[in-house]
Amino acid sequence: MKSHSPTMGFFHNPTMQKKEYSTSRSTSTAIYINHDYKLYKELVANKKLAVISSQNLIKSYPEISNEKNLIVIDDTERNKNLKSVEKIIEQLLELGIDRSSYIIGIGGGIVCDITGFVAHIFMRGVRFGLIPTTLLAMSDAAIGGKNGVNFRESKNMIGSFDNPDFIIADSKFVQTLPESQYMSGLGEIIKYALIGNEKIFSLLKNNTREILNRDSTLLDEIIRDAIITKTEIVEKDPDDKSIRHILNFGHTIGHSIEIIENIPHGMAVVKGIVAATEISVKMQMLDNNIAEQIKQLIASFGYDISYRLGEKHLQLLCNDKKKEDSDIRFVLLEDIGRPIIKKMPINEIIKMLI
Repeated sequence: MKSHSPTMGFFHNPTMQKKEYSTSRSTSTAIYINHDYKLYKELVANKKLAVISSQNLIKSYPEISNEKNLIVIDDTERNKNLKSVEKIIEQLLELGIDRSSYIIGIGGGIVCDITGFVAHIFMRGVRFGLIPTTLLAMSDAAIGGKNGVNFRESKNMIGSFDNPDFIIADSKFVQTLPESQYMSGLGEIIKYALIGNEKIFSLLKNNTREILNRDSTLLDEIIRDAIITKTEIVEKDPDDKSIRHILNFGHTIGHSIEIIENIPHGMAVVKGIVAATEISVKMQMLDNNIAEQIKQLIASFGYDISYRLGEKHLQLLCNDKKKEDSDIRFVLLEDIGRPIIKKMPINEIIKMLI
């Protein structure tokens, strides 16, 4: 009896043809600027939902504890990991959340990042909305569809692209932020001023005292302009393949400072901006006088612009998710408002930092 190979005959079919297909999910996000955060109840009326928020926020806004199906997390960098994601998923299952439900994140950047990631992977996708409550989250972190968690010492190493159905920016939350969180958010605002929003640059330069005192009219204007700037960039490059890289200005070095020195994200980004500015000068791309103007603007808000990078910082730099082989995509400045994305050998960057 003739033996037969167990290999399926389909693969030996001489008429076999190649078939390709592609899918795209068109999504849009409605951003409600300077609206009461409770608007979400109207936006998801008649839908079952779960609300993810943080212990710290509930201390300042105890009414959030009355939200139905509330999941409370510790919104610290050390808890922004897969273990926290698993705990949230366990609670979603206990609450009976399914693919017809909504997940709402009310909190700062960590809450927004985790909420978006959980919504993306839970049951292969659940609709969600974000209510950012910090200046950093309103102006930057919640916008653009990037979600994720940290892995070991690498920030946002595990994540997804998925845009929420809506974002509600209620600026009243900014008025009660601790000073460190407010200044952290302002660090991201400075980034927008330097990579191309002339209006924000002018507002920062001419209204330093008022902004430090949290003038509500100025803050509403700055938040709106930052949101407009980021959404315009994201629309051009939703998958972070080209121009969107300019949003990483100050972040490559800033992330290592944030993790090793355990300081707020935006404050670390400011130090990263100073480092990237100095590298731009060393590479003869940026005039030293312009670099000094940038440092003076940052210092006028009381930031410590000094930095010292050790071996651990440099190790994290070598593991940055923007790394490609031995190179890294690095954002430099040719002038205020003229960022440039340059692929650079990591060793070259390190030499200019030590």
